[in-house]
Amino acid sequence: MRAFGWLAVLGALATCDGASSELGYEADLQIPGAQYRPGAFPASTAGPETLAITTLHAEFVIGRIHERLHGVIGPTAHGAIVGIPGDTGAWILPAGPPAFDTPDDGTIDAEFGLSDVAPDGPFEIQMAAVDADGKIGEPLAVSLIADDVAPPSGSLVVGLAWTGAADLDLHVIDPSGSEVYFGNPNSIPLPDVMTCGCNPTDQSRFYDGGVLDHDSNKQCELDGRPNEHVVWKAMPEAGTYTVRVDARAMCGDASAHWFVEVLDGNAAVITSARGISTPDDVTYQQHGAGAGQTALTFER
Repeated sequence: MRAFGWLAVLGALATCDGASSELGYEADLQIPGAQYRPGAFPASTAGPETLAITTLHAEFVIGRIHERLHGVIGPTAHGAIVGIPGDTGAWILPAGPPAFDTPDDGTIDAEFGLSDVAPDGPFEIQMAAVDADGKIGEPLAVSLIADDVAPPSGSLVVGLAWTGAADLDLHVIDPSGSEVYFGNPNSIPLPDVMTCGCNPTDQSRFYDGGVLDHDSNKQCELDGRPNEHVVWKAMPEAGTYTVRVDARAMCGDASAHWFVEVLDGNAAVITSARGISTPDDVTYQQHGAGAGQTALTFER
């Protein structure tokens, strides 16, 4: 039976000079309650396997420490080392009990975030399992994005974030069939004041629809904000929504990792998806209405 707990993990890592009394406040990655390990992320020494590493969100606001990290490690592992490549150090976490769907493997669960001085843009968190003898396995990484601005809020928010210089476009099709993207930035058409018989200064209904916040990296002009959001401030209609990602131009990049998240009014994740766009998506797809690959569908 695996001996869970700090003593087992720290005892194992003592043989490779892992444990430290330092608090790690200077590190970009912050994991409250974990043991800090200064220095470069350790090399593999034929230790146990890391089977999975996941986070609740793909896009993180710098300076907030309230995200969740989950990992699955092999049956001989007693803990794991977690860090960002190039950071000042990493963090040591003990193995938890097996999850229901992985009864033979240990788990790693922690709250984490990025310090106030962490750089924005794409980054990776990597995890390497450690056994009772201090042997460290090959790390497994997850690609994420750091942002210094929180995503917009609303009753429903569909967000797309990606890595690199590519010009990707978010498309969201609502239950009525209206498609929101750069060419149609609102699911409700702006009223024609010449024919609608309405107050030309009152266009409030227009803002009840799903609204695209901006068109990022348009025509390969980097704006430092490789993300787009479609936001419903008012409660959107019930039904099936489809989210698509269109690679309009790669802008010199060989690929772009993208992340789609759907958030409710409390900023809780309803569903999410990840994918990769390549030059083939630019060459062999149309662009405009109906373009892109389907990332996910969901019901509201």
